[in-house]
Amino acid sequence: MKKILIKISLILALSATSIAQADPIKSIEILGLNAISRGTVLSYLPVEVGDDYNKKTSTQIIRALYKTQFFKDIEVSESEQVLKIKLQENPHIKYVELLNYSDKVIEEESINQVLKSMDLSQGKIFNKRQLDKLISQLEASYISKGYYGIKITKSIEIDAQNRVGVELDINEGEVARISSMKISGNQVHDEDDLLDLFEIGEADFFLLNYFTEKDHYSKVALDAGVEAVKSLYVNSGYLDFKVIQVKTDLSEDKQNISIDIQVDEGAEYKVGNIQFSGDLLNQSIDDLNNLITITKGDVFKRKKVIESIQSVTDLFADQGYAFAKVDPITKENVSTHTIDLDINISLNKKVYINRITIVGNTRTQDEVIRREIGIAEGGLYSNTELDESVKKIKRLGFFSDVQMEVSRLKEFDDKINLHFSVEETKTGTFSIGLSHSNSSGAAFNMGIKENNFLGTGNTLNAALSNSEAVQEMSFYFSDPYFTEDKHSISYGIFTKSIDGTELDVSSYKIDENGFSLGYGIPITENTRISADIRASSRDITCGSTFASSGYEPTQCASDDKTEVKTNVNWSNNTLDNFNYPTEGSKNSLSLDVTLPIADFRYYKLDASHKSYHPMGNDLTWKVNGSLGLAQGYGGKELPFFKRYYGGGSSSVRGFDFNSLGATYTDGKAKGGELSLLAGTSVISPMKFIKDSKNMRMSAFIDAGSVEEKASSFSVDNIRMSTGVAFSWLTPVGPLGIYAATPLVKKSADKTKTVEFTLGTSF
Repeated sequence: MKKILIKISLILALSATSIAQADPIKSIEILGLNAISRGTVLSYLPVEVGDDYNKKTSTQIIRALYKTQFFKDIEVSESEQVLKIKLQENPHIKYVELLNYSDKVIEEESINQVLKSMDLSQGKIFNKRQLDKLISQLEASYISKGYYGIKITKSIEIDAQNRVGVELDINEGEVARISSMKISGNQVHDEDDLLDLFEIGEADFFLLNYFTEKDHYSKVALDAGVEAVKSLYVNSGYLDFKVIQVKTDLSEDKQNISIDIQVDEGAEYKVGNIQFSGDLLNQSIDDLNNLITITKGDVFKRKKVIESIQSVTDLFADQGYAFAKVDPITKENVSTHTIDLDINISLNKKVYINRITIVGNTRTQDEVIRREIGIAEGGLYSNTELDESVKKIKRLGFFSDVQMEVSRLKEFDDKINLHFSVEETKTGTFSIGLSHSNSSGAAFNMGIKENNFLGTGNTLNAALSNSEAVQEMSFYFSDPYFTEDKHSISYGIFTKSIDGTELDVSSYKIDENGFSLGYGIPITENTRISADIRASSRDITCGSTFASSGYEPTQCASDDKTEVKTNVNWSNNTLDNFNYPTEGSKNSLSLDVTLPIADFRYYKLDASHKSYHPMGNDLTWKVNGSLGLAQGYGGKELPFFKRYYGGGSSSVRGFDFNSLGATYTDGKAKGGELSLLAGTSVISPMKFIKDSKNMRMSAFIDAGSVEEKASSFSVDNIRMSTGVAFSWLTPVGPLGIYAATPLVKKSADKTKTVEFTLGTSF
């Protein structure tokens, strides 16, 4: 007992001594700061003025400040209740530069983002461990792309102002090349078909491989290919498919790599029973089954299941249930290899549009955009209607990009806001200039064409030309929303006067003036029918050569002047974009007939078709064709200036402009009554160019013919060409260039291999 009392006494004595040594801090002095503020240091200290100071306090302060990694030396002392902290800062970063790297693995923008995220940018405290971490990440990135010989040498210099400059010299070495690549264990799909799913593989033909670099190993590309193989099998009903092993063997010199992929296909699953559960509203089972693209006994394809679920979701979303949940609950039967499907529907509340906002339309008026949106504020939500609204806004051709976002209101679970974001593009052109030619003399030209006049969505087209031989003025205006029911109206006037004595004797000119008036009405959301009437009076002035035998002596001698023409046009447009569509079609049928109350008597029937089909990998397949038939009636010929011509950028590329068909005695194109044009192309965005959303490239095949007489059509007169093209939507309009070579031609044909165009696109 006596010993215990002695121990307690000693403990109390030591505690009293410790308390006696703990003095409150009256002030804190921080010495040695250069770039770091006093407030920053104080925020990291475990003590403040008024706290007691003892020997443990010093250790706690040093430990806390070292954790910040701001300082390389820290001293703490206390005298007369003043806490003194003497610091030596780590250097600040003056620059971090990466040298001798290519953009095949890393890009400058990505590097800057990584440096910023790792606090290795200019002005930050230098941290050697972060630098080593960066080097390790860079090496891992290179190795994942097949650069196994990567070496990074670091150079660190500190100047007199305690600033550090870091240089990382990158020696990439050579990328490892794939010497062999095999897939084993497959029976359902051919090995070559599976290997085609990979962007990498054994080398192509050496000239092609120079551009594709297919044999350049990349772990990222390998993993992506493996996932593509998995998706192929799962979407083909092989739900138990497994990749057993992906074996890669690297040669000793790290220059070659072999890949062996072993798979287990498993069994093929088929669709079992399909049923619907949950809130079906007034929809019958038969109606819902009609939306499902799979039936019992079909191979279980996940893609078709997803498409079916989306169709059911859209059905209820179009009835206002914007947040309807349609969950496919699957039940696997291992013994029969079937999948039973229970489609459970949970509708929640109907949703209404609270507010529609539009941003980005710096020129176009809000009303022009709003009238294309099929739902008004306060209206019931419809997913299909909104998707179609976005397409219609894109079809206007006023915007290079259109995006729509939906946001829910926190206070109301049955209301949403719609936010449309658009990016304006150039919709008009203005030209002014002076010119001179031997045939017409000096000329002043001015013109304006605007498809979105003053942001109203109306079209204005005006032109003025004045020369020694030609005076021309025209004005055209169109309002596509003349009434609330989307009726359109158009009107125009034109006049053209030519002094025939100033003309080249081998040419012809036409003096004409008149007016036009048109009206159109919508048939459906995507279909319109319009009609217009055009009345004009023209005098034909032929040079002496053109009026002679072999040219057009009969028509040049005719005194026909007046023309009254009516046009009926039907059009349908479901394209998803005006400039670069990827889906949908555009069709038109037009009939021009001159009325017998005037001199000229002829008709023209024109039909055209364009369709775009997505092919995957951002590729689009385009098919286009047109038919034109024109003939005179009432014993009169088709006027020679109304004939069809072919060849050039708008028809069969690879042949000279307006060079197809019959010719006059001097070899110039004569035109014809019948025009047949067709083409197909594969269009791709230019992924290898940054900010290339307004650029496209394509490979195409064109074919067509122009027949002098419709009755003399012959397959032998068809011309065909192939080539590649590039299109760029510039601030001054679409710019194009193509290179083409004829596939079917005749010796007398005029060809043109390369041509630039302005104002046309794919």
